[in-house]
Amino acid sequence: MTLDTVQKAHFSLSPSSAAALTANHYNNTRVETMPRIKETKLNETGSSSSSSSPTAFSLPPTVYEQRVARIHDTSSIPSPPYLITSLLLDIACDLPLVKYACPDADVGGWRSKLPNPEWGTFPHGKLSHTVQRYFYTGERLGDMTFGDYRRLKAAGRSTAFEGCYHEVADSEEVDHILNQFPVQYHVCHKHPADSTTPIAIDGISDNIGEASLLRDYYDFAFHTNNTTLGDVSYPSSLAVLFFIALVIRAFKRVALPRFSNLGRKLGRSAHGPGWEEQNEERVVKFGEYVYRLLYHSAVSVYGVWYFRNKPWWDRSQGGTLNCFLDYGFQTIEPGMAWYFLVQAAYNVDALVSLLELSFVVECVNPLTYYSSAPAEDLRRKRDTSKHVDASRRRTVLWTPLFQIKWSDTARGDFQEMFAHHLVTNIIIYFCSLGRFTRMGSMVFLVHDLSDVPIDMSKLANFVRWKVTTVTCFAVMCVMWVVCRLYFLPFVICRSVVADAYKAMFTYGPVLDPGTHSAYYALFLLGLGSLILLHVMW
Repeated sequence: MTLDTVQKAHFSLSPSSAAALTANHYNNTRVETMPRIKETKLNETGSSSSSSSPTAFSLPPTVYEQRVARIHDTSSIPSPPYLITSLLLDIACDLPLVKYACPDADVGGWRSKLPNPEWGTFPHGKLSHTVQRYFYTGERLGDMTFGDYRRLKAAGRSTAFEGCYHEVADSEEVDHILNQFPVQYHVCHKHPADSTTPIAIDGISDNIGEASLLRDYYDFAFHTNNTTLGDVSYPSSLAVLFFIALVIRAFKRVALPRFSNLGRKLGRSAHGPGWEEQNEERVVKFGEYVYRLLYHSAVSVYGVWYFRNKPWWDRSQGGTLNCFLDYGFQTIEPGMAWYFLVQAAYNVDALVSLLELSFVVECVNPLTYYSSAPAEDLRRKRDTSKHVDASRRRTVLWTPLFQIKWSDTARGDFQEMFAHHLVTNIIIYFCSLGRFTRMGSMVFLVHDLSDVPIDMSKLANFVRWKVTTVTCFAVMCVMWVVCRLYFLPFVICRSVVADAYKAMFTYGPVLDPGTHSAYYALFLLGLGSLILLHVMW
């Protein structure tokens, strides 16, 4: 009996029969992702007895068995805050350093250390449920690693943008890799095993066995669908993201001073000589808005061009319902993967830059605060006390070794901008982790389109172009209302509420309702926070 047979049988049997079938399958195959519940033993009289007390902690069943139990009985599913807490703790215990601090899975993991054992006892414990990180827990398109790509080419098979591979020689290892991508690739045509005929792949000619490593990187990154670059939870994808963020920071380090110098010249011509000396902060902001205008304009143009024919933007093809249809088998093209990576890198850099602008870290000298001066030196003590009091009023965090203080360059809207950047980065991570790149790309684009007139109106106001300022301000108000106060809540957020369940439960396969409850709450919380900030602004 295969796992597919068990999965199909679950949805035609009663809950008790399905549970029995699951137990029989896993007892025979011994394939487990989590420890199983301890089996009770029969005593000599034939009655069952358990070695643990009624309130003792019991090892949870496998993730698959938990999913089956949730499908047949949704009443046992805890509320979303408990599911999210369990999900985050499970993710944390998988991290390289944190996992050594978590108890071993054979004894129940972190759930075995809960103060109340009933909290971690499945199925009624509030923290006992383990949910999948993906909605779709069955067969799904795999994320191809660069190692898989190299092994395919070494065996004489190449991937292409349109989703096909060229078969030259048979290889069990390659067949095993291709089985992970059942829909993504198909045989285009065959060549003799000893052939050196160049193969044209999406307009690129490559001689088998002679491709350089850099060329393989290029083909993998820009001509292969469903790679690990589409999920920022992979270490390779995170490395690319942080590299792009470093490139952005290097560009800003070179470009922002030049943009600010341009602002000084325009400020002198618009406000008179000597104006820039008293408005240095506005000059710095001018350079920042020039950079933001260039970025938002570039990504908006790319977004409109790339998504112009995508079905989730076309109401006649189903509109936002396509963000969730065929979940698990949606193709992530290289253009989408890089769009997400660049947007994620920009938002990470924006959050880091905001923190650098708002805070300063200083070392603490204990002798400054606990002076050993003689008692008669009262004046020095008073001066030191005043200095310490003034410093502590600006201190955010104080320790005996260092302190974090508000910077002189901190902006008045720090709290709103920090909340906005933090929520945006969380949405980016979970959209990428959960393979909801279509919905995430829509959130990106409506923000970028409305940011362009905001940057233009502030630049026009800086140089006192009254007609341009009024025009840009009017366009900004219209775009803000349309994109952020209408499209985001009443199209995107409505789709998360209505279309997601319809597409993933009514039209699609039977999914894990526990995973849906956890992610549903996260998305609504994140999008709701953004909408609230937009209304406040």
